[in-house]
Amino acid sequence: MSEVRRRELARHSRSAIVSAGESQVWIKWPSHAEFPSEKADEPIEAVAAAETYPAVISALQRQAAKDGLHDQIEQSRGPSGRRAVDIRLESGRETVCLWRVREVPRLLHATIVIDDMGQDLAAEHRLLALPYPVTFSVLPHLRYSTEIAVEAAHTGREVMLHLPMEADPGSHPAPGDGEIRVGMGAEAVRQIIEGDLRSVPHVAGVNNHMGSRATASAPLMGEVMRALAERNLYFVDSRTTTESVALDAARRQGLPTFYRSVFLDDTETVSYTLGQLKEFRRLVVEHGAALAIGHPHPTTLEALARFLPQLERDDIQLVPASQLVRLPEVARLSPPRRPGS
Repeated sequence: MSEVRRRELARHSRSAIVSAGESQVWIKWPSHAEFPSEKADEPIEAVAAAETYPAVISALQRQAAKDGLHDQIEQSRGPSGRRAVDIRLESGRETVCLWRVREVPRLLHATIVIDDMGQDLAAEHRLLALPYPVTFSVLPHLRYSTEIAVEAAHTGREVMLHLPMEADPGSHPAPGDGEIRVGMGAEAVRQIIEGDLRSVPHVAGVNNHMGSRATASAPLMGEVMRALAERNLYFVDSRTTTESVALDAARRQGLPTFYRSVFLDDTETVSYTLGQLKEFRRLVVEHGAALAIGHPHPTTLEALARFLPQLERDDIQLVPASQLVRLPEVARLSPPRRPGS
């Protein structure tokens, strides 16, 4: 069998697994690496939630039969009693690929957004060097806004518009150019967003930059969410104030949406960010999904480089924001209620 054909058959089996498990299966293959491995005997690891595990195994076997392959199956149980299976797909006596599928109680999803991109190409390159799907949120109308958005998209990273919004009076620094302000009507909001999107191409979604005053305004957030819905964009509420109504406005408009669970770097030290990442992991395990926001500080990037491999070892899947906001379980989650509300 040619190498091209072997890879094609391996991709068939991957597609069958993903179709069967959808958001409840994770093929733990490095996103930056070519699939499959050059070595047919190198196991391809996947984890599947208990509810989808049988369907995933059946889909893999059906696809093998459809492709004229036969399978060698070895079942086992992990220390916790969870099911696991090794499935070797063969053509004659030749191995096409080896799948190792493990059952987990549920699949855990995490998203990390790095805000304020567009100012520092060196920081962007360090972030791109991390082999994980961190989401880039780019400020508009800065020196490197367009360049960073293009480079991030071309290297497979998801791009968000970090949309400036009006802060409380006296805030410093100001949100910046392309700002959404209280009192703007529908047409003004649309024009601001269109101009910002021209500055930041390849955008899949939006989160607010600052905006403690703007996101507390229900009429303004209604206009913003209508404008985003027209462009099929999702929205992440950065939660710069507990008075924010942005998440509710997005849900009323039917946008895929979620909220920030943790800020990673209010204090710029590696130890602080590592502590926040541990809190983030706790929230992911507790709720099944969570989203953290950080900034391209050297201390943040160092902490991410140390901690992200641990997330993978803990069977927590790091996904782009567009995937997280569309998970069924996310629609049932809400941020902590305001004191006294």
